Amino acid sequence: MARPRNRIAGLRGLVIWILLGFLCALVLTAGLFWPRPTPIPAEIRPTERLLAASADLDDIVIEAIFHPNSRSLNVAQTLTLRNRSSQPLHAVILRAYANAFQSEDTSPIAVEELYDRCYPSGFSQGGLYVSSVKTGLGNEPLRQAAYHYLDGAKTIMCLNLPAAWLPGETLAIEAEYILHLPNAANRFGMNNGIFAIGNGFLSPAILDGIEYRMDPYYPVGDPFFSACANYLVSVTVPAGYACAGSAWPSMEDDGAGALCYRFNAPAARDFALCLSNEYIHEQAMEGDILVTVFAKDKGHAARALRFAKQALRCFNARYGMYPYPAFTLAEADFPFGGMEYPCFAMIGTAEMVEGGDRLELAIAHETAHQWWYAVVGNDPVFQAWQDEALCEFSLLAYAETYYGKPFREDLLFRRMETAMRVTVPRGVSPGSPLSDFSGMNEYTLVVYGRGGAMLVALDEALDGKLDAFLRAYYDNYRFSIASREDFECLLRSFSDGDWFPLITDYLDTHLP
Repeated sequence: MARPRNRIAGLRGLVIWILLGFLCALVLTAGLFWPRPTPIPAEIRPTERLLAASADLDDIVIEAIFHPNSRSLNVAQTLTLRNRSSQPLHAVILRAYANAFQSEDTSPIAVEELYDRCYPSGFSQGGLYVSSVKTGLGNEPLRQAAYHYLDGAKTIMCLNLPAAWLPGETLAIEAEYILHLPNAANRFGMNNGIFAIGNGFLSPAILDGIEYRMDPYYPVGDPFFSACANYLVSVTVPAGYACAGSAWPSMEDDGAGALCYRFNAPAARDFALCLSNEYIHEQAMEGDILVTVFAKDKGHAARALRFAKQALRCFNARYGMYPYPAFTLAEADFPFGGMEYPCFAMIGTAEMVEGGDRLELAIAHETAHQWWYAVVGNDPVFQAWQDEALCEFSLLAYAETYYGKPFREDLLFRRMETAMRVTVPRGVSPGSPLSDFSGMNEYTLVVYGRGGAMLVALDEALDGKLDAFLRAYYDNYRFSIASREDFECLLRSFSDGDWFPLITDYLDTHLP
């Protein structure tokens, strides 16, 4: 009986070796056909196309030192601006949005709708405290400059110039200040160990003809109107802190227990940061784009990374290629789904924790803002639909791409058709300015939902060709600011039809 058992054992061994050989061959063959993760480059550089777009833009250099214990940054900032108007100017306006947080009377989150959610421990003061401002026209040396604020919230900073600022002439501004963050769950504030710095640094006001835009910091929407500029930003942080922002940085250890992050963000409409010593990051390449997610939980970061890569892939195919070399998302513990900045988005902790549709749709919406806001700019105070409604319409494209028409129809019903059926107590429409809205809930319902419904109706009237139009719109107005008239005129040219009545019916009609 021994020999039969040996024979069986030998056969089993032969079978095992054959199976192992087959598996090895399968693995080697799979390596030839299955896509491998793209290796992350040692250095992330702007493309030639992006550098071309950055030519002749204003330059903004920020050097900041972060002090977590005092929730503050010491900032030295230089702005090199060109007078792009046709008239000499005798003053320049900078926006200091952070100053709105100095008082409960002016804080945009100290309103009844937001107060308890944004100030969980009660009111906390923040602001931008200037110690020095210097200006210099052309090649003249910099001299101390007088400045004053034109509004009670101190967000409109007026610098009087010693001589006329001629058309085409450059103006250099040097400012030193302390940026102090409130204890607040907001895009500007510290909450649960995450420091969010959105719209914190000084920024040049938009010059509309020869008049500066001086809109208030409204408690609804995103009342930040800005043009593209070239940002060079360095942030020095204590060891252990991660710094996420509107570009992918290089990092240097100063040898004294601190780390310096250096960001190069050409042709960016703004610059924002999130910092934390609790962040874990996940990253991967989506084509030539480095995608990174910072979150407190590794699993949450990995899940968000997958959604961000999907969104970039979808919108690249639908509307035109994302022009920046990196896209970064960072968890921020605030009561909002997300907040967009160029090459960067803050995503709410609640979305990160819950995951599912809530996280995926928030990330897809904020990613769409890279097309509609970051690259194609608009007036977010008077025509907020021009980025928010376009992002909601882009969500439908995302839903259909990955989950089919049934999910698209479900999303259309939930986010747009329902908005057309809800009673709005005040006479507002998607085309209303921010000053007309009573709060964020009303603003979201009308601008996102009803504005999105207008685009759906327009798509149906164009026999499903709105995506093709949006691709042309993106190509025509990248890195500039498109007005509502620009949108309508290009649409008329694209379709050889007049859609003014349809657009007006949705955007300007006050539904009950």
